[in-house]
Amino acid sequence: MISQETQYALPGIKSIAYVPCELVQRNCDLKCLASMPVRVFTTPIPIILKGEATCATVSQYDKNGRTETTTLRFATLSPVPVNKHVAFIVTDTNDHPFLVGLHEAPYPVIKISHSTGTPDGDPAVLTYEVTFKALKSLIPMW
Repeated sequence: MISQETQYALPGIKSIAYVPCELVQRNCDLKCLASMPVRVFTTPIPIILKGEATCATVSQYDKNGRTETTTLRFATLSPVPVNKHVAFIVTDTNDHPFLVGLHEAPYPVIKISHSTGTPDGDPAVLTYEVTFKALKSLIPMW
């Protein structure tokens, strides 16, 4: 079989926030695929970004169907809770919000790295790499 793969990235990230996964609507990926609106009915907790954030999605044929894998990378001074499952709301430079994460499993996988600051004034930051794989992993919320 021929492996088809498409890739796309957001034009730029304006802001990132997070919400606990249990406060996200159920089956958001399926609602998106059925062209139904997806919303989050809670106040997201904003993340103060340091530097540029990136978000890229790869869609590929996997086990008799298509899956998407979204990778979100950002640096911040404040920690994001990793002791519970969180979903991320990414707003691009066109003010379009996207949801990365679902109410149910699979949940986003969060990898954290810590770097120390430099003596000339660069701050010590936490760098996050969030990977999420689902039927639809970058879900538009408009």
